[in-house]
Amino acid sequence: MNESIRAKLKKYVLYISAIFFVIIGSHLIYNYSYDGAESEAIEWGSVSEAIIGSFPSFNPLVPSNDHNAYINGLLYRSLLEYSTDSWNFESDLASCDRENLLYITCSIDANAVWSDGTQITPDDVKATLNIIKETKVNPIIASLLADSTIETGKDTITFTNATKDINFMQVLLQPILPAKVVERLDSDNIDGKFSEINGVYSGRFTLASISQDETVGITKITLGKNESYFENDMYIQFLILNLFRDESHFLKNKNSFNIFNDKDGIIAWSVPRLEDKKYTLTQFVGSFFNSETLDLELRKYISHKLDRDEIISAIWENKVEKTLNPFLSDIDIDTDSSDFDLDAYMKWKWFYSKKSLLKNVIALEDQKKQEEENQIISNEVSVTPVIEETPKIVQSSLSYILSPTQERYNFVSEDNILIKWKVDSWVDAVFINDYQLSGYSAGDDVFYYRLLESYDSIVEWENTYKLYFEVNWEKKFIEEFTYVYYTDSEKLSEVQNSFFDTVDDTQFPREQTADETPEPTTVSSTQVEIENLELSSSDIQWLSDSLYYNASWEAFSIKLIYTQADASMEAWVQKIKSLLEENGIAVELSVVDLWDITVKLRNETLEYDVMVLWINLWYFDSNIFPYFHSSQVQNWYNFANFKKLSVDILLEELKSNNLEVSKKEELEEKLLDIIKDDAIVKVFYTPKISLLVDKNIKNFNFPDFIPDSKDRYYPLLNSYLSEKRMINSEEKSIGWFFMYLIRKLFS
Repeated sequence: MNESIRAKLKKYVLYISAIFFVIIGSHLIYNYSYDGAESEAIEWGSVSEAIIGSFPSFNPLVPSNDHNAYINGLLYRSLLEYSTDSWNFESDLASCDRENLLYITCSIDANAVWSDGTQITPDDVKATLNIIKETKVNPIIASLLADSTIETGKDTITFTNATKDINFMQVLLQPILPAKVVERLDSDNIDGKFSEINGVYSGRFTLASISQDETVGITKITLGKNESYFENDMYIQFLILNLFRDESHFLKNKNSFNIFNDKDGIIAWSVPRLEDKKYTLTQFVGSFFNSETLDLELRKYISHKLDRDEIISAIWENKVEKTLNPFLSDIDIDTDSSDFDLDAYMKWKWFYSKKSLLKNVIALEDQKKQEEENQIISNEVSVTPVIEETPKIVQSSLSYILSPTQERYNFVSEDNILIKWKVDSWVDAVFINDYQLSGYSAGDDVFYYRLLESYDSIVEWENTYKLYFEVNWEKKFIEEFTYVYYTDSEKLSEVQNSFFDTVDDTQFPREQTADETPEPTTVSSTQVEIENLELSSSDIQWLSDSLYYNASWEAFSIKLIYTQADASMEAWVQKIKSLLEENGIAVELSVVDLWDITVKLRNETLEYDVMVLWINLWYFDSNIFPYFHSSQVQNWYNFANFKKLSVDILLEELKSNNLEVSKKEELEEKLLDIIKDDAIVKVFYTPKISLLVDKNIKNFNFPDFIPDSKDRYYPLLNSYLSEKRMINSEEKSIGWFFMYLIRKLFS
């Protein structure tokens, strides 16, 4: 190798060595400089959140628990707020003395200002609460303010209440509007949408802009950091709410956001960059049993048969948390029905199992067969002349009547009579007098009507029944028939003998001889039940083995209504239905909107035996009050129609917040024992909700429980998107550098 080539190689090796020396040296110096350095978040950037639903109203006066409540919580403040750090109520606009619920005084914070820089005053608070009280735009807050007076001072507002009620705290959580905004409201616009232009806000954010992404059709609502909010040290500058029309629209653009409250499990883990932070609320899914339509023992039986674990298994268990009792304490409120005899109960209700029916029908068939054989033998021995008698009572012109008699006029001394008609043409509905037969469905070729004193369908005296068919929404009179009913046979005979003296003979021809009047029909009620079923043993084979049937071949059933609160409700309600039907009780399911439930309850037009709901208890244990106090049967949410003075007294006492701990626990135990003994509620689970958060958002510490879904914005207060590292130059020197190298090389 010549000298020139060797010189070039040495030169290149030197260059390469120098480069490596610089790189390694820079790396060592960098690592040493930032060794032990502290990170500091940078105030910068925006976070994008996805919301599915209609455009928000920006109206904090109207009650809501959806994205409207969430957005209003970002824009407006209330007197107090519930902190997920301290798990207690803290000042938001004011400091409040809450020791005595009869007299609450709040002092407005001196640094509480609106986004336009003006001071928030007690007059703003009073104006907001007064308009709610006067217009009842928020019925719950209005009811809590009904017996309260509000007085204002220079920087104070005082509430004087007629009763001690911990639920009055809801008033202190009501978002407040500026008085000048309230003055512009009237009955026409108070419950509508507020203008998004030139709004004045008090929350940590203000409404910065609203835009439309024409490419994908997303409405973008940009909320900016409220610089007038005292000590608003959030790092994130903007929160952009991406509003999607519906679920399908959202799924097409599911990669365009950083946060999504996935309460229905729409996307789950399909976006890897999103971390699933599950949380629960103070809510539960459970069933209320109507105490007016279900007997106590049957309520206990139904509650006991609704196995919580089996019901939860019908849905994805990771989506729920099993809940035994969400009220007040951890006392078990599940009921036991081990001594309940369902067969005996059903017989008392005139319902029979397939096994019982089959046994009786086979016995009747054998009896009839024996009678026919005896008649043949008798005919072979002698012939008895047949005497035709003229009917004493005109037979009905209806196609078919099955009862103890088949006459237009009937005389009976025992009730529990099944009347059966065959229908030859299409009929939409059937009416007996003004009562529409609930067991008849349009197009059925037969229907039944039971005359039973306990049903109020027959009474001692003359009972006239008019039959109407409804066809194409037109009600037509078909037939009239009469049952004269007396339990006293002698009285019945007397009335029967004289009855036709008042009847028009041209209309109802008959023989006038009293002796020819047939004897009163007396039929054993049990015999009527079985004999009038008119099915053979082969027909009975098709009935369900687990259910119970009456003489109309209708299975004993209960009416269960439920609200479609989330995607899994249908699955587990069907599981409830199957569990009950396996245990002898058929279930009629129907979906009802929660608003319809409350309206129909107040109007007393809601028919149900069991109601399955998603209930939110909010911030207070004693929010149990609306669900069990007698006064709330029509006014609010006493879904069990439960009325008990002892419960009312206990609830009234618990509404006070100045009870000693031991006294409070004693009242709670007594109350929950009554609820358990009366079997009016069964709690199943608390839903787990997924808040999906971009992993690039740092320091987003989300608790596994929050009292209200609108509180989910709290982690944003300390979150950030970027950070810088601060070098502590006082601890850096050449000597420390060599010590750092030795430590790294030999540690």
